Formats: sequence, structure tokens, C-alpha cells
Amino acid sequence: MKGTRVWSVSATNFADKALISPTDCPWSRAPNAGASHTAGFNVNDVATKAHMKAGLLEPMERFIVVEDGGVVTYAGLIWDDNYTKDNQSLTITHDDIWSIFDLRLISEDRTSSIPSWKKTYSGLSYDTIAKRLIQLATTGVGRNIPIRYEDDYTGGETRTYNGYNLDTALDAITEIMDLDDGPDIDFRPEWAPDGSLRWTMRTGDLSPEAQTIEVNLAAPKTDLKGVSYKRSGRTKATHQIAIGEGSGIDMLVATASRTGPIALEAIDQFKNIKDATQLQKNANSALAARKLISQIDFSIRADSARFGNMWDLKPGTLVRWYSIDDPRIPDGWHTSEIIKYSGNVTSDWIKLELQ
Repeated sequence: MKGTRVWSVSATNFADKALISPTDCPWSRAPNAGASHTAGFNVNDVATKAHMKAGLLEPMERFIVVEDGGVVTYAGLIWDDNYTKDNQSLTITHDDIWSIFDLRLISEDRTSSIPSWKKTYSGLSYDTIAKRLIQLATTGVGRNIPIRYEDDYTGGETRTYNGYNLDTALDAITEIMDLDDGPDIDFRPEWAPDGSLRWTMRTGDLSPEAQTIEVNLAAPKTDLKGVSYKRSGRTKATHQIAIGEGSGIDMLVATASRTGPIALEAIDQFKNIKDATQLQKNANSALAARKLISQIDFSIRADSARFGNMWDLKPGTLVRWYSIDDPRIPDGWHTSEIIKYSGNVTSDWIKLELQ
């Protein structure tokens, strides 16, 4: 993309920035889930040789950061690399910040005494409990990740976490996100005022206020391409079983059901839940999410005036779109939410996925 730059950033201090030159570097951003991508390099390139010698492409030591017009669109930790001698290519695999939370326990005790650790949060919103969990995961020697947080919000929610469950931060916040009234969560990468890398944790309703992108799919001339409309019942269920704390005949169980043309049963575990009322909420939420999914995707030019600049593009942004006289896409105006957007440094197009 025009104005796109790719940086290598230290995973130790989140600074020490250096420009690098991949031949290919796709990226994506989505709430509630992580992303994994690869970047390709020509090791015969003089600059790339220097970058490798300087350790700028080392697994577990550097982040890949994609920037467009000064705005960070993606940041991912390098996990793997693969050098192919025949064509002198290097492929690195990088995953965003969610991959780190999958390997961070929330317990403050990570010794053999961990089974006795316990933490209870009460009188808070789910947003703030999720915030507390991420703070637990990023506190301690070698565990710091620079994250900006929203203010605390009071509420009527309570959660107890026990060390013997060995919850990772990803486990714990996923359980909260999966609730019917649970928040969406997004970690937005950005440059801090001092030029270092940081993230902002966004929770709740992620749609920015007074920001809606409007597109007309039926217009004869448009700056869109690759329009697709798809539906899937792969995750649909008519009967949901939620399993809470306990085992054997002492296992806490809640169920939720609805009618449907064919019986489809699903089971989810919520091992931190030991309250029957709360587990019933989880069962209801899980069933509500297991529905027929409709999604519309299209690509839009990165320099389109429809969303100003990349800073205005966020997961959760609303898109109002129009279609008429199409054999498959519903007629009329519809409002959908951006659940994912993606691009590549080699392309001027951004793909939007809406539900």
C-alpha cells in the first residue's frame, strides 16, 4: 500500500525500531480473537542481509509492525522462521498480542503452591473484570506489556478465579466475552508519544460514536471489489449444555434449548463457574451465539475517502450498505459491524468482513 512501512520492534523494551523490507506481508485485525500471518524476505537483498545480521528478524525477540500513513494497523510477535536455501527466501510467522495471552497465567502464584491461589472480583462490570485479568497477566518480572486501559466501571458482576484451574488470560477473558451480555474486546496497536509500541484495550460496544461507513453495492461505479455474501449454520445449535465447576455426579450443569428443523447439540465448559444462576446465563449466551451466521465481505481502496484514514478504521466500526435487484444479496439498506479487516503491504486494497 502507498505510505505503508514495516518495522521490527524489540520485544524486550517495545522500542528499538528499525525499518525492514519484506517482499510480502499480509495482516489483519479483529476483536475477540487473535491473528497469525507470515512475512516473506529475499535473503539476497542487501538490506535484508543487514537486518538478519542485526537480529531484527529473530523469533521471540522482535515484533513485526505494519504502519500506514503513520498509523499502526497491525503488530505481531515473531514466533517462527523458515529459510529455504534453493530460492534464498526467508518466511517468518508472527502472531498478534492474543498469542501471548494464551501463554500467560492469571495466577500471581506460579509456584507449586498455585492450587491455593484465589482471587475474587465483585461489584464491577465485565469490562473491568476483563481489564483486571489482563493486568494480572502483564504484571511481574519479564511480563510487562505496555497497555493503555479504560477507566474502571462499577457493576453487579462477580467472578472468582482459583489457581488450581490454571487459567490463562485468554481462557479467562474468553469466558467473559462469550456471555450474552459480555463485552467485545480489542487490543489496538499504536505508537506511544515516545515512539515505542503499545496497545489500547477497548471493551464493550466497540462501534465508534458517530462513525458509520456508507457504501452502495448497487452503484454502477464504485471503489469496491470482491463482494461476497455467505451464510453458515456450522455453529448452530438447538440444545446447549454448559458445564461448570466440579466433576462426576457433582458436576454443575445448565442447559438451554430452542426449536429447530433438526436437533443439534453443543457442549461448552465454564470451569470457573460454580453458581447455578450464573452458569444458566452462560448456557443461554452460548445458545444465542450458536445461530445461522450471515456475512458480507468486500474490498475497498485503502485511500478511500469513505473512512478518512486508517486511524478511523477499527473493529466494531459500523457499515451501512445498500443492495438492490441482486439474485442473492438482500435488497435495501442494512447496517453491519466490521468483525475483521485485513490487507497486505503489496496491495492498495483493504478487505472488510461484516456481520
